[in-house]
Amino acid sequence: MNLRDKVSIVTGGAQGIGRAIAIRLAQGGSDVAICDLKSELAKNVEEEIRSLGRRALSLKVDVSKASEVREMVRRVLEFFGRLDIIVNNAGICQVISIEKMTEEDWDRVMAVNLKSVFLCSQAVMGIMKKQGWGRIINMGSVAGKIGGILTGANYSVSKAGVICFTKALARELASFGITVNAVAPGVIETQMTRDICQGDWNSYLKVIPLGKIGSPEDVANAVAFLASDEAQYITGEILDVNGGMLMD
Repeated sequence: MNLRDKVSIVTGGAQGIGRAIAIRLAQGGSDVAICDLKSELAKNVEEEIRSLGRRALSLKVDVSKASEVREMVRRVLEFFGRLDIIVNNAGICQVISIEKMTEEDWDRVMAVNLKSVFLCSQAVMGIMKKQGWGRIINMGSVAGKIGGILTGANYSVSKAGVICFTKALARELASFGITVNAVAPGVIETQMTRDICQGDWNSYLKVIPLGKIGSPEDVANAVAFLASDEAQYITGEILDVNGGMLMD
């Protein structure tokens, strides 16, 4: 998968799945902007990517705020001179019952997980339209299809929204040479899932036909495929990366 001379933005790219995506895109030849609130971790990823011989830029961005998203895109264009791919990966997760969930809990997860996908996609659409090529890849979740596993309902609903938004945007942008797809991970071993599961994967392994927990690299490989020309005839797709946990 050749991504040479492409420029990518990865939101939430400082750690976990986002970090793996940023590095995988760089391995494919793309220059990468790592955008995250955790600026020190993002800087570390920037240095990793530069060690691969690619250009990199780390930016501190709250992607739930339109003004910061617009500034992010402006700085990426100023630094790299172009923009081809955006991976809307930024997200947060709560383990909380609906009964105990506050309005603030609901709004914050929706803002980071769903509103940000709208804001970031809207901010890059015009650029991609002008060049007649673009890739928008959103991060869904198996939780958005089945109503959650251990996550709160706000997380599941936000990811269901991402899935629906992906399909709507794919239809709107198809005639401009822009594909819009989503990846829907299942149980992936990251710090977030380790905290939720406390290292006890047994209950999940029983319902995963492949019999193992996924890695961030498994998700990153799927993203790299969707970003490449090999996926040029795929749009509006929700690509499951879940070891067979959900087959639909």
